[in-house]
Amino acid sequence: MKRIYITLIFSIFTLSSCVNDLDTSPIDPNIVTTDQVYSDPDNYKGVLAKCYAALCLSGQQGPTGDPDISNFDEGYSSFIRLAFYVQISTDEAIMGSQTNGLRQMATNTWDSNTAILNGYYARLYQIIGYANEFLRQTTDAKLQERGHTDASFKQQVAYFRAEARFLRAYSYWVLLDTFGKVPFVTDSDKLDPQFLPKQISRTDLYSYVENELKEIEAALPDTNEYGRVDKTAADFLLSRLYLNAQVYTNSPQWDKAAEYAEKVIQSHYSLAPKYLYNFLADNNTSPEIIWSLNLDGVQSKTYGGTTFFVLAQTGGTMLNYLNLGIAGGWGNIRLRPEFVNKFQTSDQNFVTTDPNAFTKNDSRALFFNIGHKKEIAALPGTFQDGYAFTKWRNVTKNGVAGSDAAYVDTDFPMFRLSEAYLTAAEANFRSGKSSEALNYINVVRNRAYNNGNGAITLSDLNLNFILDERSRELSWELLRRTDLIRFNRYTTADYLWSWKGNAQAGKEVDSKFNIYPLPSADITANPNLTQNDGY
Repeated sequence: MKRIYITLIFSIFTLSSCVNDLDTSPIDPNIVTTDQVYSDPDNYKGVLAKCYAALCLSGQQGPTGDPDISNFDEGYSSFIRLAFYVQISTDEAIMGSQTNGLRQMATNTWDSNTAILNGYYARLYQIIGYANEFLRQTTDAKLQERGHTDASFKQQVAYFRAEARFLRAYSYWVLLDTFGKVPFVTDSDKLDPQFLPKQISRTDLYSYVENELKEIEAALPDTNEYGRVDKTAADFLLSRLYLNAQVYTNSPQWDKAAEYAEKVIQSHYSLAPKYLYNFLADNNTSPEIIWSLNLDGVQSKTYGGTTFFVLAQTGGTMLNYLNLGIAGGWGNIRLRPEFVNKFQTSDQNFVTTDPNAFTKNDSRALFFNIGHKKEIAALPGTFQDGYAFTKWRNVTKNGVAGSDAAYVDTDFPMFRLSEAYLTAAEANFRSGKSSEALNYINVVRNRAYNNGNGAITLSDLNLNFILDERSRELSWELLRRTDLIRFNRYTTADYLWSWKGNAQAGKEVDSKFNIYPLPSADITANPNLTQNDGY
């Protein structure tokens, strides 16, 4: 099986609070100091690895026992696991679990004390803190001070710095999208236990992320090691930022969204021949994954990451019918019927002779419904209340199980090329360029349809279709909430789904839920902060 591309370095960082920067003092006498770490050129890549790893791992040992966010279960606190919990407030999925505010998230009734949201917020600031400290320690002055004068090494560090800035910009984009006006801290802020960050407005944070990404794009390499970001990743995030500009700033940027999405489309990436190949244990071979979080069942044991996605979606009798590369599942996540109904009725059933959906019309219809009901009549219900999903797997294209039956080898695709096609389609359509939009959306649909006949005509194309197509293509990839808000469907009565607003048939909810509240503990601790409206 594939290996993690870089080994994590020593545990030199500890987090003092959600928003404070990093305390870089050694946490015990056996751990080396910051100066010792950065004196060795071989360590720089390892420290950068810690910045990346904070997005998919949640502690120093794994899978439990030494969390790097205090007072929060290590298994729960993986960034992408928390990010998925944020998405269960949409029409994609629902869970039986009720701990840490999961019921509140699933029924759109959260508040400023909801643990899931507070953990999500803390994790994002931890990533920002790691990136800030790496940037402080890798300036030209610091390199000179430590005797690192080799030109090739300095160029390598320049790339590392651009990557750290990208990870920080990505984290601030998530905060912009989910919390709006937030505490703002960069590497130019001094390390001080008494430091209290100022709050940045949503509009100013948008401008910061935009400017950072434009600078980063020029500094990143054209291509990079798998799992690390390159110029195309910066273009990709800019296209996503511009696509949602109207939400963030009340000023649409459809032309810019199309421009940067088309830059991604014209890059060296290409669609995988099969949709499912992006979600298997050897998805590192997919040509369409622009940026991934790299997981390995032996070297990165975690109950977050894709281990969570595969095990939480699996239960009941599923393993009697298909090979997911695991010994058993948690029987937790199932699909809301509104998502299932976005596919043709003939594609909604699990076919025992075709567990990969390779003979269905739409290969993205990866449902398991043997013994399951589509409707979710009550909460929490059982695992059989709602269809199960089989999109995430711990097996290769050839059906070979991953390296461990309890922990998953599958990488998490943060950015995929197909999203750029859908961004270009939507942005062009909103700009009145319907023919261009149709061409882009049909590229995605023709790959998805096993018979190659997924193409639609101009008469079929409208905003509702584009929103549904994004749902079919990007399910469980941490985007549904953002999409529904952009289309004004998240809180309004224009679109209802099961248990929206804690009603079985769904109901409109207060528009304040389009943004999340800052944690009440941070509001109390930092007089510079004001709470989002309505909380």
